[in-house]
Amino acid sequence: MTSPLDQQINALKPGQEIKISGDKTILVTAERSGNGLWLRFVRHTANGFQVFKTSRF
Repeated sequence: MTSPLDQQINALKPGQEIKISGDKTILVTAERSGNGLWLRFVRHTANGFQVFKTSRF
């Protein structure tokens, strides 16, 4: 059985992203690369962003 978050991630089309969590100061997203081969987890802050995990999709 897959979690609702896993289902949302699996449904991502190339170039799309979804919000995983966040508040006023930080936002975490999952995004699928433009060619559809990679999944990136990104931390967004007021100072910019950081990809903290990348995996093959």
